[in-house]
Amino acid sequence: MTTPHPSLSKALIDHCRSQFPALARRQNGHEAIYLDGPAGTQVPQSVIDAISHYYSTCNANHGGLFATSRESDALVAEAHQALVDFVGGNDPDEIIFGANMTTITFAFSRALSQQWQSGDNIVVTQLDHDANVSTWALAARDRGVEVRFAQINPADCTLDVADLKSKIDQRTQLVAVGLASNASGSINPVAEICQYARQYDALSFIDAVHYAPHRLIDVQEIGCDTLACSTYKFFGPHIGVLWGKKSLLTELQPYKVEPAADNTPDKWMTGTQNFACLCGARSAVDYI
Repeated sequence: MTTPHPSLSKALIDHCRSQFPALARRQNGHEAIYLDGPAGTQVPQSVIDAISHYYSTCNANHGGLFATSRESDALVAEAHQALVDFVGGNDPDEIIFGANMTTITFAFSRALSQQWQSGDNIVVTQLDHDANVSTWALAARDRGVEVRFAQINPADCTLDVADLKSKIDQRTQLVAVGLASNASGSINPVAEICQYARQYDALSFIDAVHYAPHRLIDVQEIGCDTLACSTYKFFGPHIGVLWGKKSLLTELQPYKVEPAADNTPDKWMTGTQNFACLCGARSAVDYI
């Protein structure tokens, strides 16, 4: 059993707990204890209020000339700004929202893989969540591209970085690696990996889903080309987030319906987004 840090007073702990309505739940006459935090956190009242406020006051589709639509547009812009701040980016247009990290990565992989040719290869790892493996492996299969797997150090369940580097060569198009493992919790030296990949002009994709709840993210310091996370891992609603360098997002052409906008980030978020959850995502960042 773990004990609270000495600097955390009972009053402070009680105050934090009071902000999460789910902690008032009782199960079979006992206080509920949530042990599935790695799969998704509970949400504070402020996030619930933000979602409820949207549905109560300005529920509308975007792009209209009437008040509630304009308010929706403004709230979406605030969400983009909040999440680009969260990952340490510079431009809110570098943020893409979607149903979850897996769905976003599948869509992104289809756009990126259009540039791959026979004889190319991509590098993924045996340590990663499958959302950062199958998404790329299936795209590679469709393009006739080789998939190379970096191995794990069995002694401590960390990524074998030397093995990963040995898999990268002049035909490597992508290196996909997790910032932290969802299985072991080990943290990968992604800045070192991204720098090495760059020497071969390979793009880097970082899965930060399992890192985001615990430490600050700085995409500038990491030096990656793209990074994905999910807000439900850090007190937000069930949506995914992808940050990418604007030059890359602008260059790529995702699948979209013909009437959808051609600008970034709108072309990446074709269809009506979950505006209420975007409000919740912004509120989750504010809470943190």
